[in-house]
Amino acid sequence: MVENTKTKRSSKPSTIAIFLLILTTLLWGTSFIITKNITKDVPIFLYLGLRFSIALFGFIPFFPHLKKLNKKIFWMGLITGLLYFFGIVFQTYGLQSTTAGKTGFITGLSTIIVPFITWIWFKKQLSIRVWFAVILSIIGMAFLLLEGASGLIIGDILVLICAFFFAFYIVLNDKYVRLIDVYLYSIIQVLIISASSFICSLFLKESYDFASFHPSFWYIMIYMGIAVMTLTMLFQNWSQQYQGPTRTAIIFTLEPVFAALFGFIIGNEILSLFGWIGCILIFIAILITVIKNKHNTKEIKEDSS
Repeated sequence: MVENTKTKRSSKPSTIAIFLLILTTLLWGTSFIITKNITKDVPIFLYLGLRFSIALFGFIPFFPHLKKLNKKIFWMGLITGLLYFFGIVFQTYGLQSTTAGKTGFITGLSTIIVPFITWIWFKKQLSIRVWFAVILSIIGMAFLLLEGASGLIIGDILVLICAFFFAFYIVLNDKYVRLIDVYLYSIIQVLIISASSFICSLFLKESYDFASFHPSFWYIMIYMGIAVMTLTMLFQNWSQQYQGPTRTAIIFTLEPVFAALFGFIIGNEILSLFGWIGCILIFIAILITVIKNKHNTKEIKEDSS
């Protein structure tokens, strides 16, 4: 009876983590088409610097955690912050010459990269069910890469590089969030990304008259900063304490689905039959992973250890 109660309690954070990770992918999904539209006028690094600076305001309630800052937390935040920075830069540049929906799906290829990193680097064994879900994800991504008549272009290649950076970010993030103060760690990450963006902006001598923008621009930037960055980073870092990197990556395959959806709603981007087949396969992979959480507690513990 005691063992059953313990299992029930331990499964609750895991269930909440799944919900928050899915919500994270939905918020991320909205960002592709918005970023594509904004960066048609606003210089990329200036946009990223502003976006992450606004995100930092969302962490103000957690600033008291800064008194716990030490070298270990700083270096962990620096490493993952730079990985995220390079990932978002390649993704944003890629968006300039490919569609928002396709960018989301190619970014989702990090799903395929993560299991191999954990397998080769950390010698972490994967269950048959997880491998099956990964295979479905691979097939789904293949269909999505066949979507459209233009084929691979420079934007696709840049976003593919982004996927590698995000895959390493997911793996290291999974390791670090279990060892340190999540809120302090998140603050350092955002500081690093924001500072890196502004440094690159100054180096490239970017400039823009933000005062000329309509107030709606700033509403969008607040959304991109607080909702898409602050909340998602908190959701992801907290949730990865209760979900392994492979399962997290597969859940994140929802991101390209939402990216395509909002690309259609906001930017009138339309998926072909191949695109829809890819979406369905990805959804099946996600369902396999989520259902496993409810029926196999042992696998949950192994994937989260």
